[in-house]
Amino acid sequence: GRRSSIHPLEEEPMLDTSDGEGVFRITAIKNRFDVSYDDNKSGGYRDLSLNVEVGWVMDEGVVSFQQVQNWGLLECQRHICEIQVRLKSQHHQITSKGLHTR
Repeated sequence: GRRSSIHPLEEEPMLDTSDGEGVFRITAIKNRFDVSYDDNKSGGYRDLSLNVEVGWVMDEGVVSFQQVQNWGLLECQRHICEIQVRLKSQHHQITSKGLHTR
């Protein structure tokens, strides 16, 4: 499946600071720039994909992102977002040809 090449990280969040002040954590990394990645699997396409989890509370219509250390203490909504880092030249080729539209 699509998620089979995502590499989950250890239980501890990578970017949560030691004092828990971080407001997000990376839950998975897919590094297609790595020289060991077999780009035949993706037709030569390469990028870096990060799955980032965020937590927030909403109070009177205002969203407030919360520190990772507080996620268990508050009734936080949580969501995992994917951030893709691409080469500008590849991004232009993909978008101009309509290859990555939904």
